[in-house]
Amino acid sequence: MNPRILIFLVLCAAIPAWSQTTGAGSPGTAGSPGTAGTAGTAGTDEQPDTPVANDGMLTPPPVSGQAYPILIGAEEHTNYVSFGATANIAYDDNVEGGYTGVSKGDMIYSIWPTVSLNRSSPRLREVLNYSPGFTIYQPSSVFNAADQNATGDLQYLMGTHTTLDLSDNFDRSSSLFNQPFSATQGAVTGGVPTQTSGALPAFADRILNTASAQLTNQTGDNGMIGLSANYGQLDYPNTKEVAGLYNATSYEGGAFVTQRPTRRQYLGANVQHARIVSNLNGIDNVMQRDNIFGFYTIYLRNLQQSMLSLSITAGPEHYSIAQYPEALLSKWTPSGTVSLGWQAHLSSASASYTRAVTGGGGLPGAYEEDGAEAMYRRQLRPTWDFNVSMVYTRNKSATPEFAFAVPGGHTVTAGVSADHTFSKNLKMTFGYDWMDQSYKAVVSLSPIPISNREYCAITYQLTRPVGR
Repeated sequence: MNPRILIFLVLCAAIPAWSQTTGAGSPGTAGSPGTAGTAGTAGTDEQPDTPVANDGMLTPPPVSGQAYPILIGAEEHTNYVSFGATANIAYDDNVEGGYTGVSKGDMIYSIWPTVSLNRSSPRLREVLNYSPGFTIYQPSSVFNAADQNATGDLQYLMGTHTTLDLSDNFDRSSSLFNQPFSATQGAVTGGVPTQTSGALPAFADRILNTASAQLTNQTGDNGMIGLSANYGQLDYPNTKEVAGLYNATSYEGGAFVTQRPTRRQYLGANVQHARIVSNLNGIDNVMQRDNIFGFYTIYLRNLQQSMLSLSITAGPEHYSIAQYPEALLSKWTPSGTVSLGWQAHLSSASASYTRAVTGGGGLPGAYEEDGAEAMYRRQLRPTWDFNVSMVYTRNKSATPEFAFAVPGGHTVTAGVSADHTFSKNLKMTFGYDWMDQSYKAVVSLSPIPISNREYCAITYQLTRPVGR
C-alpha cells in the first residue's frame, strides 16, 4: 500500500471517536451534532431550527466533497468494529477485448478479507475500511492480481464553530468491479468533478488514489465558510494493457461561503482552482481550470428518517491547456451541476448531471464532458435489498489539434443487484453489470467496447460494538 495512505489510516485509528453533521445531507440522529439531541416538536420528527452555532446547519452537497448516502435509514448504525470475508464468482464475456482485440469470456474468482471500524462521539467520527483482495482469472491468467482497497474518513469538531474533515480512498485492482466497499459508499456527488471519469478499462492493473481535506467554520446561526483541498492519482503499472490511455495526477483547492436564508434553503458561492497533469510518453499535458460558481440547495424534506435535497451549481469556467510544442490554449465556458439526493427508512436514491471542461482520467488533452449518474436502493423485505445504478459520460475533445488528442467518445454502464441476508453474519449478493465504452481512437477500448458480467458473492461478517 502507498506509505502515505498507511500513515493516514494509522493516524485516524489513533484518535478515539465524531463531529457536526456534514456531507451530502444525511439526516442526523438523536444526540448527534446535526440535531444536538433535540427531537423536534410533538407529533413530528422535523429537524428543528436552532440558535446554537454548529447545530442543525448542514454543509450543502455542492461543497461538502461527500457522496450522497446510499445506505437506507434502517441500515445505518455506528460504533462498531467488524471482521469478515467476501467470496465472489463472476463471468465476463469480454475480459481481453481491449488487450487482444478478441472477445473472450472468463470465469473470475475473488476473495476479500475485510475489516471495518466505525466510531462516533460528540466531537469525532472515524470510519475506516480495509480489504486486501485476491483475484484469479480463467483462462486469462495475465490479469491475476492481489488487490488493495482502503477507505478512511475522519470528521473532527475542533471547536464550537469549526469542523475538519479528512478522507482518503485507495484502490489497486485489475478490475473496475473489485471494490468491496462501494455498495455502502455511493458514487453520486453534488459537486463538479476534477478529472474526467469517462474512459477506464474494465480489466487492467490500475492504482487509483483520491484524498481530500476540508475545514469549515460556522460564522453564525445561518452562515458558514470553508476551505478545501483535493488530490487524485491514476496510475497504470502495465502500459501494454492500456494502449491509448495515460497516467494522470490532479490537484485542486477551493473556498466557499454559504448562507441559510431559511431553515431549508442554502445560498452560496464557491471558487476553485485545479491543475491536472497527464503524462503522455514523456510529454506532460497540463490543464489548469478556474471556476467561479454560485450554488443553491433546498431541502425539500428534512426529517430524522427522511431527507430530500435538490442542488444547483452554475458559473463560468476558465481553462488553459499547455502541451509542448503546441501553443497555449485558453478559453471561457459555462459549467455546472444539478443533483438530487433522497434517503428514507427503506429507500435511498441520488442522481446528478454535470457539464464541464476537464481532463485526465486516462485521456490525453482536455474534454468537454457531459455526465449523468443515478443510484437507487430499496429494502423490499427485511432480508432482501434491491440496487440499481447507471452512469453516462460523453467526452468531446477540446484540443483536437494537439498531438496525442483523440476525438472523444462515450461510456455507458448499468448495473442491477440484489442482497439476501440469511442471518446477521451471512449475506448473499448477485447481480448483472453492462458496460459500453466507445472511444474509436483509444486502442485499449475500441476493438470490442461492450461487456456483460454476471456475478454472485457470499459475505460473512462478525460485528461487535465499540465505544459504548
